[in-house]
Amino acid sequence: MNYIFKETDLQIFDLAAPFGQKVKEYKSIVDITSSFDLKNEKSHAIHFQLWSPQFKGDPIFNRVELNPKHCEGHSFRFSTEGWGLIQLYLGGIKGPYLKHSHIGHFNQKGALKWEGVNHLNGKVDLWDWKAIKKTSDRLKYMLDKKLAVQRKGSYGVLMGAAQLQHQGITLIR
Repeated sequence: MNYIFKETDLQIFDLAAPFGQKVKEYKSIVDITSSFDLKNEKSHAIHFQLWSPQFKGDPIFNRVELNPKHCEGHSFRFSTEGWGLIQLYLGGIKGPYLKHSHIGHFNQKGALKWEGVNHLNGKVDLWDWKAIKKTSDRLKYMLDKKLAVQRKGSYGVLMGAAQLQHQGITLIR
């Protein structure tokens, strides 16, 4: 997260805001650590959408109507949508397990395939797909090659996860 905040122009938003709340933008590690219980979460503890002005397209903050009977009495939440956003899922600790983290995004071909079905995300051609891929590749390179202290299969393991592993936490996919 330090790399994202200090070395990139990426902006970090909730993928889906908590019930009844608007999407939050996180501007520091303190914003994140004060918003989430990182030690007692579900398997993917935190879901973010990453966006850069270089991507050209704009994130869309969509209000999602909910049935209060199934959502603890809440009638809405907000989500962050957009074809060219990069998803960052941070794995959480659940019991003796730490779930792996994940980075992903649409490519232009995949987005075009879904454009006719999903009208929430706007137009695919508004996004700079080369900039998205370049940013994603840099982020993945930094995580897998520069910051990883060991490997688990094809995945790089960051220092914090390696320390948890040494404390008896099992790393899982």
